Amino acid sequence: MEILITVTILIVIGLSLVTVINPMTQIFKGYDAVRKTDLAKLKAVFESYYEDHGCYPQLDILDNCGGSDLQPYMDTIPCDPNTKEPYLLYYYPESTCPQKFVIYTQLANIFDPAGKDIPYCDSYYAIYSPEIGETIVIAGCSGRQICSRLYGCVSGQCRLIAEDSFPICYPSYCQDTSCNDKCSDPSYECVAN
Repeated sequence: MEILITVTILIVIGLSLVTVINPMTQIFKGYDAVRKTDLAKLKAVFESYYEDHGCYPQLDILDNCGGSDLQPYMDTIPCDPNTKEPYLLYYYPESTCPQKFVIYTQLANIFDPAGKDIPYCDSYYAIYSPEIGETIVIAGCSGRQICSRLYGCVSGQCRLIAEDSFPICYPSYCQDTSCNDKCSDPSYECVAN
């Protein structure tokens, strides 16, 4: 009887520890730590590359993760530790001689506060070149369109609704001061998101 009670107590303590430690959360945190370290290394490599060439590496450079395309700056290009997929590289504007970059990874630990830093891109973490705007960082992971001036139908009139930022309502039209001549139709009224 004493052995049965002792075993039961040990099982309860063991299950409590597993619940408190939550092994999947620990695994996710480990993956995310590797992802953040990889991106920090890539940022240093990209900046060194830029100092030598006056441009950042080409857009498809990270596609060959595990490869040696960034030598002598880096022996092998890192891949996501869990999926083994390449990290996402974004340039705006795209160019044969890129001057700004953003590299993204999606974090596995949904409780990591770093995954809340980029609006419209939950669970994304990014590193980027100096002097890059938040709009470009958001555009790369959210798919939102970047326009210097956005117009929308407000009270039946086409009006400027955003400048060098994302729209505050939808639908909106990039650089189109006539709103595609749709403002006479109330169904095209720009409605706040």
